[in-house]
Amino acid sequence: MLLPDLASANSRRAGTSDLSIMSNQTGHSLYVIPANSPEIERLGKQYALKRALFGWNSPVPPSVDVSRLSNVLDVGAGTCAWILDFANMPEVKSRLALPGKESPSASTPVHLYACDIETQVFPDKALTDEFGVTTFQQDVTKPFPPEMHQKFDLVHLSFLFLCLTKDGWTKALRNINQVLKPGGMLIVAELDPIMYHNVESIPPEDAPGHDLNPQLTRSDWVGKANRIYTAFSLENDFLTEITYRLPDMLRAAGYMVRDWKRFVPPAGKVCAQRPGLEEFEDFTVENFKFVWQHLAMALLAKDKLRTPDEEPVTTEKQLQSILDEVERGLRGEGAVTFGKWWLAVKESG
Repeated sequence: MLLPDLASANSRRAGTSDLSIMSNQTGHSLYVIPANSPEIERLGKQYALKRALFGWNSPVPPSVDVSRLSNVLDVGAGTCAWILDFANMPEVKSRLALPGKESPSASTPVHLYACDIETQVFPDKALTDEFGVTTFQQDVTKPFPPEMHQKFDLVHLSFLFLCLTKDGWTKALRNINQVLKPGGMLIVAELDPIMYHNVESIPPEDAPGHDLNPQLTRSDWVGKANRIYTAFSLENDFLTEITYRLPDMLRAAGYMVRDWKRFVPPAGKVCAQRPGLEEFEDFTVENFKFVWQHLAMALLAKDKLRTPDEEPVTTEKQLQSILDEVERGLRGEGAVTFGKWWLAVKESG
């Protein structure tokens, strides 16, 4: 994977008081992690993990014919990791629409765009200009400018599962549909914010959804983790079962699902059991601990943080004890979550 050093490129752009760049249906960020240098570095590593989990040899599924694409948009782009990875594909890089550069006469220039509700962790302009990426501010739950309607061959969207409610998702899918050309494609990848002890305990793909109560009331460290992870999603009315609900929402918004696959991210010790993912063992522990600390602090501030037996957690000392126990569990036993990616096509008419 040929990616620029996004952490160093962004380090000058992030302020510690800024909020990271995710939206909900109100147009205001509910993402509680500060958009500073540690978050930029985390997002870069997280993208590398996603690439490894998907098993693609490129930023897009094998069924996508890159040679036919001319306008590509990354929504909720964050650090622009995906769009810059896409720009580095040999069959794209030679066709980039760059100032002062003419594409070969036999090829179609590729124009790249990236947007998010906030822009604090976008790379320096020098980097996006190098790859011909046009960045702009956009709340995906609001309509895009009219000049972008029916403009794009491909739109990419991922990991907004802790950002959008059902209403937010409905609006986002509709707005993206509006900017896609007829037959244009949407790549979307999401996780369900719930932790399971092992692969055997996750629900089957044809299940109606999760049985949340057993996972929220189990007394071990996994239950305590879900009292942060899943509870934060429920408290903010996010779609905790997005992997089960999104196919119907895509169809309702005017898409045909052409391809999809479930992926099962390991966390902690379980990484050592997955060939090719061993290098992510420490990162997954630190990643979850970092994220859950911010989610838990948000719940604590609203007096909504509870233990699996419904006892209130009222102090940061209690919270730290829970986080320490969860970290020991991840390092000593490990756990899994699961998600899905979809390739959907805008239906004509």
